[in-house]
Amino acid sequence: MRIDPITTRDVLADAWERWTRRCTELTPDEWSTTTRCKPWDVGALIAHACPSPELFDTLDNATIDGHAIVTDAAEMLRRFNAPDGPAHTMADDIADRAVSEAPALTPDAAAERFTASADRLRATAMSDETVVSYPVVGSTTLAVIAEVALMEATVHLLDLAAAVGGIEPSAEALTATRDLLIAWPDATAAVEVLAGRAAPEKAVPAIR
Repeated sequence: MRIDPITTRDVLADAWERWTRRCTELTPDEWSTTTRCKPWDVGALIAHACPSPELFDTLDNATIDGHAIVTDAAEMLRRFNAPDGPAHTMADDIADRAVSEAPALTPDAAAERFTASADRLRATAMSDETVVSYPVVGSTTLAVIAEVALMEATVHLLDLAAAVGGIEPSAEALTATRDLLIAWPDATAAVEVLAGRAAPEKAVPAIR
């Protein structure tokens, strides 16, 4: 079940604050620990996951009138994770960018960015009615962007926990992420996989 935009906002802000707390505790050895998101170590994973407060200015400037083309977060994932979608065609560039950005980032700097972004997010009015121009899909709503961002923050927080421990997503974040990822595949395929009638690859993975 989809959570409402205001709840999504608050749960995402909490997720970013959890990143903040773990970043402030990271040791140099933990920063360079290999993650299951190869070729990333923890520093590169954080460089990828760490939001920039300037993102909110970009979204403000991208606000447009009219109806959004994509109004469902699962549809956003389908478009980005299609075989010819950017999750596949840009995967190497995304991975390389995180690796190249990590050396210029420190745990404290990352923590500051997570905190500033969480504060900015909490001050943002979140609505299904706010439409923004968005790459690949043309336009979507601020609420959909927040739902996808929550999923990303939650999945990568699990990646961080798997690498160095000491952190876990909230129950609300896990539930929202589960529900979004389950909504991605065709309903029949998902039911057959979950019921053990079909091979998992018929419905998963939902994201690259």
